[in-house]
Amino acid sequence: MIPAHDEGVVIDRCLQRLDVARGDLEVVVVANACSDDTAARARAHGVRVVETATAGKANALDLGDEHATAFPRAYLDADISLDGDDLRRVLDVLRNGPALAAAPALHVDTSRSSWPVRAYYRVWTALPYVTDDLIGSGVYVLSQQGRSRFGRFPDATGDDTFVRALFRPGERISVPGTHFTVHPPRTLAALLAIKTRARFSVGEHASALGEGAPSSGGGGGAASAVRRLLSRPDVWPAVPVYAAVGLLTRLRARRRLASGSPVAWDRDTTSRSMADV
Repeated sequence: MIPAHDEGVVIDRCLQRLDVARGDLEVVVVANACSDDTAARARAHGVRVVETATAGKANALDLGDEHATAFPRAYLDADISLDGDDLRRVLDVLRNGPALAAAPALHVDTSRSSWPVRAYYRVWTALPYVTDDLIGSGVYVLSQQGRSRFGRFPDATGDDTFVRALFRPGERISVPGTHFTVHPPRTLAALLAIKTRARFSVGEHASALGEGAPSSGGGGGAASAVRRLLSRPDVWPAVPVYAAVGLLTRLRARRRLASGSPVAWDRDTTSRSMADV
């Protein structure tokens, strides 16, 4: 399932990489409040397209669930790149159990990003949160039992944060030998915007789920992250950039949470261009 708001620039790349022409995947693209040709481009690939005038990812995900029938079920952002064979391997892992949620391993392509963005992701991709059974950040796959953990998607900022928090380590798995590619922001300003949104999402869900909720972190939290970074001297030069981005986005997110006003979507447009597809 692919929720898509004005993703005409990247939807072809997404569907081509999935190799939907083989016809063995049930693909539902939910074009929500699109003002571009997302729906038409998706239909050209022969997949099911659901259109709605209502904006919002949560509503799009719910509509996709209403039209999809198959399990395990994958939820993909339109701007990621995932080979169909890798997705099929992840689906097979969930069919065979015992994991309830899974995803391919994450690869971040920073080749077109500025040096501060590259520095940030050099540290971020070394952290246990990313390396230890990450689900989310662009794609996650749920078994039918896993999907039964919740009803409708919450009308909140980050669906992947919400979903990850539902599964403890051991219930979720990053499937070895598979990967998907995220195309990050090119500029520091765009990075700050999307990371503020992500921090807002974490705070939002922490408030909603309460103390008894499963942790969305991995690998033992901050202490484990410090130990991991201490063992990686190759990333030490990038740590100040990572720390500065973390501090600034945390402060921004806290101000937004304290104000009680809804967070702006902070869509990154720097990584979406026809030159990239």
